[in-house]
Amino acid sequence: MPERTVVSWNGSPGSEAALSWALRRSRDSGSTIELFDVVDLSLFLGDHAALDRATEQEEDRLDTRVEDLRTSHPGAVTGRELLVGDPLELLTAQTRPETLVIVGTRQRVGPRVRYGWSLGARLATAAAGPVAVVPVEEAEAAAARSGVVVGVDGSDVGRLALEFAAQEADDLHQSLTVVLCWVTPLSEQPLVVPDDEFVSSQETERQELLDDHVRTARERHPDLAVTSVLLRQHPISGLRVESEHASMLVVGSRRLTGWKRTWLGSNSHGLILDLAAPTVVVGLETQVYSGRQGATLGA
Repeated sequence: MPERTVVSWNGSPGSEAALSWALRRSRDSGSTIELFDVVDLSLFLGDHAALDRATEQEEDRLDTRVEDLRTSHPGAVTGRELLVGDPLELLTAQTRPETLVIVGTRQRVGPRVRYGWSLGARLATAAAGPVAVVPVEEAEAAAARSGVVVGVDGSDVGRLALEFAAQEADDLHQSLTVVLCWVTPLSEQPLVVPDDEFVSSQETERQELLDDHVRTARERHPDLAVTSVLLRQHPISGLRVESEHASMLVVGSRRLTGWKRTWLGSNSHGLILDLAAPTVVVGLETQVYSGRQGATLGA
């Protein structure tokens, strides 16, 4: 579990959903959270008086919320800060390999493509550590959720996502489901029909890879209940179905550099675009602290 947890809060329904999810995670794991509220400077360009008024009002609102939390969730909130500037830049600056940053989403109305570059998606792309994106509907669905689901594919970042998910499930006293989705090679070529023996060999290889992932999770977390699911299905649709009732979905993403940094990855971006559950995006820089082993995993 990350050593530090930051929650982006501004009083909106989405930020309240993110906060509620973070508080449940804090309660079950014994961890603490810090609240960061950002006044968007771009809304007040050229109007310093309005910016000052908004900042003062937001300071009061944040103080009131923190005081309420100290009464309702004693010890859960250990820090708070109000910042003024660009929300993406300021929240990205809070990301670290050992820090989980949690953000919410707005109510989605209209085509999903409109939300392709939401704050959550952009933050997950630019972050230097794990980012959790919580759907605004989570506040109503939380009671029916349990278990941690992780998508794996045999890659290094997939293995790191597995360890992150396994540690979260262990700390939260929940079960872990390891999901590997695959599609038949050349299945998108209408004139090519792979023979049954080839498809069977491919499925066997995927099953062996999945079994290896499960074995690794059980060796590192012997008290953790681990199950596996092998799906011949596209990862986005497969993981959405498997995580529909989960308290957390964990996916890995190869975060690139330069102009390619705007790419989150087709699968992770697709899942963030159409959230089925609170989703944590893990990059190769993520560090996973294992209290049981007393070690830090990840680069």
